[in-house]
Amino acid sequence: MGVWIIPCNSNFYDIEGAFERFDRLDWKQSRKLEVGDVVYIYVGRPTKAIMYKCRVNKTNLPELEIDDSAFVINDSAYANYGNYMELELLHKFRPDQLPLETLFDHGLQGNIQGPRHASAELQNLFRAAECV
Repeated sequence: MGVWIIPCNSNFYDIEGAFERFDRLDWKQSRKLEVGDVVYIYVGRPTKAIMYKCRVNKTNLPELEIDDSAFVINDSAYANYGNYMELELLHKFRPDQLPLETLFDHGLQGNIQGPRHASAELQNLFRAAECV
């Protein structure tokens, strides 16, 4: 099982609104994620924090199965992408639990601009935040 961090640009997608309505979302799949992998979603400005923990339920979907179009702000980077995965929400964090500064303090290198594996140190941090 892989543990990943993926970004969400709030200028393109209202993820908070989407997860208030749905417990599962289809998401652009740009790496070799597998069913059962855990994905932590980092929400960019103005939030700048890990906000969601999800499980990958389906991969390599050629088209979207869940209609979340009401939450798409700008689909220029995602429309007709052609490779999607289904994410199931497992946990929502408060913005102050896993802010970007804390991620840097626990070994995150560089900005979160694409999918990346979470280090063991970050995984421990995420698990601890779930218990709060």
